[in-house]
Amino acid sequence: MGVWGGRKAPAPNPQTRAWGRGWGWGSTTHRMLACRLAPKLNCTRTVGRSLLRREAMVMGEDGVLRVRASGVVAMLVTVGAHLALLGALAPVLPLHVLALGGTPALWGLLGGCTGFLMMFSEPAWGWLGDRLGIRRPYFLARAALALSLWLLVLWPGLLVVVLWQVVTGLFESTIGVLARGYVVRAYRPSRQAFGLSLYLVVYSGFLAFGSTAGGWLFQRAGTQAVFVFTALMGTLAAVASLFLVEPPPFPASEVQPSRGPVSLVSAVNGPALILGVAALLQFVDNRVVRNFLVLLAQERAGLDASAAGLLFGAFSIANIFFLTLLNRFDRRISLATRVALGLAVGAAGMAVYSVARSFAGLLVAVTLDALGWALASPARIVLVGRLSPPSLYGWALGLHGAFENVGVLAGPLIAGALWTVAGPAAPYRVSALLMAVGAVVALRLRGIDVVRRAAPAT
Repeated sequence: MGVWGGRKAPAPNPQTRAWGRGWGWGSTTHRMLACRLAPKLNCTRTVGRSLLRREAMVMGEDGVLRVRASGVVAMLVTVGAHLALLGALAPVLPLHVLALGGTPALWGLLGGCTGFLMMFSEPAWGWLGDRLGIRRPYFLARAALALSLWLLVLWPGLLVVVLWQVVTGLFESTIGVLARGYVVRAYRPSRQAFGLSLYLVVYSGFLAFGSTAGGWLFQRAGTQAVFVFTALMGTLAAVASLFLVEPPPFPASEVQPSRGPVSLVSAVNGPALILGVAALLQFVDNRVVRNFLVLLAQERAGLDASAAGLLFGAFSIANIFFLTLLNRFDRRISLATRVALGLAVGAAGMAVYSVARSFAGLLVAVTLDALGWALASPARIVLVGRLSPPSLYGWALGLHGAFENVGVLAGPLIAGALWTVAGPAAPYRVSALLMAVGAVVALRLRGIDVVRRAAPAT
């Protein structure tokens, strides 16, 4: 019997003998090493099993995600970078067009061209996502936007600005349809509203960051510095999109049971139209506020542009706060109820806008407006998937985005006409009335949602 450190060497167990024979260990010293290493190797296997169990908690039957967490992080990085560059360009690009000899009418025409193209490109990208998956079309869009931004850095003329607006209309809609669709499909059904809320937190936060960074760079280094910043953000988004993990199809247990091949027309149904109208009304609300809040604050409350800027910032902060808060209750309130409540609260906010005559009154309106968005916006996107055929989720989400873009176009036109004819409060009163009617109509989704979710079990 050999000696190890002045003590008798313990007899190796059968597992240790097997290791010794496998590696040609025959001496007592080798057996002692095996005895010492065996517990550590067993510990390593225990840690490995623990990590696998932790991974199963995230990816398993009762987990949160249906893809690796790195894929969701990569998608949120692309969304954040894209919104940062859009926020940076928002206060700078109109001034750049005017400096190049353009007119406000030309800038309005370019903006309208972008919105018009997005009405058609969003359903098209959704259809491509259904056929080709999300990763390849999404990377193509990010790469095209990054390339056009570098062209803007190298040749910042009016022609390249026009090209950028066209490219934006063709490819920016992938954020609305492919990115949101990715987040919904990446999360398990019980946590999809949570995932969309997280997406919107990133959306709002980086949009505010981009606006701040763009204004700061413009004041200190000029337009070219802003263009370089946006090109870097676009490149970051393109690189991050390479790390996406293709999500599985929309979970069939949460949608209509499949009955063979379905046509594109089947995505246009009663629930989809109700959700589309809800989206249209919310974006009319958004564009009325975004385009006319500065004028309303000046006309009714005597506030300057800096005070209006504080109100816009308050909206972003309140939206992030409410989205984060609602994440704790995302499984206690049904999605259909959230849509109806969101429209109702938004209607109340628009009514307060119409009567507010001070900064405090407008701040109350902004807070209600942000709460309405936080309630309804994530729920709308999740319901689009649950109330449409699973094989057409991207197409259905693209059609839903088309309704949003109609609201983007219609909001300023309606508000401008009403402001001219009936005064500053008229756009907000009409929008409040429309959203209140929309909230009542959205209540029909409650019964439809219950029936559709129960259908696979029957």
